[in-house]
Amino acid sequence: MEESYSARPLVGRWLALDLRPTRPLTFLGPSWAVICGAVASGGLTLRAQTVIFLVFAILLGDVLLGAWRSLWLQSDWRDALRRAAANTPTWFLASDEASRWRIVRVWRQSARRVRFFRTVIWPVIDADMVGMLMLGVLALSVASVLGLLPVVLTLVAMVIALIEGQIDVSHRIWLKTLLEFALPWLIAQSAFGSFSALSLFFTLVFTLVYRGLLGLSAAREDRWIVWNNLAQLVAALVLFASNAPAVAGLIALGLLAQVLWQSRYRVNRDGRAYVQRVQSYVLVAMLATSLALWF
Repeated sequence: MEESYSARPLVGRWLALDLRPTRPLTFLGPSWAVICGAVASGGLTLRAQTVIFLVFAILLGDVLLGAWRSLWLQSDWRDALRRAAANTPTWFLASDEASRWRIVRVWRQSARRVRFFRTVIWPVIDADMVGMLMLGVLALSVASVLGLLPVVLTLVAMVIALIEGQIDVSHRIWLKTLLEFALPWLIAQSAFGSFSALSLFFTLVFTLVYRGLLGLSAAREDRWIVWNNLAQLVAALVLFASNAPAVAGLIALGLLAQVLWQSRYRVNRDGRAYVQRVQSYVLVAMLATSLALWF
């Protein structure tokens, strides 16, 4: 939103960056996806460059892309823009004189639209749009340090965030899943190594798990319990067939514990509490699978 003239500093910084913890109730999210993707790549070492790349990947997947999405989806500037447009006098948009020359009419109409944008729209959205522009530049700059494929995936994530803001709220959850889990995992894996068919398969499996947990916590949709259980069962079976029986057994034991907690969920119908209780099993399953892919 536009600040008043008197509130603006006379000298000082050009831009301000506000970083604060979001304090989620679980550790599930982009940062964990980045860590698992980096481990699954097999490229993690104790070298300083690797540690810096991991920090950059977490900064990109969690902070920068999350801030880009948040700025675009926030409703403050959208509501203010609607109010400003509704309060605009009709004479401001109306043509003040007619002309029989089409080119003159088109020129005057374009001039009125430019004046409307500069006077009504831009004062409302300038701070958010400039913020998104700077976040986009910073995100792509960080991604360019990680490699070409992370740059491509970052661009995909930014476009998906823009699409998310244009669709109905009830249909946004799949795009949220991609932005908060699948793409951060893939960005990290591409930054530290390469993809394989098996790694892409497990990325899809745990993306479904993440989507299921979102469905349970937000809408309490019981069908996502089934999807969650099936996805982890398939992951255990594939790991067992891939000569990783220890990891498969670990995931199976975690799944058994989740099934026991599901009996309580069916009684109290508290999806948020259920996700908090089972998060440790899901986190261990993701990390153990990433280690199995590494070795």
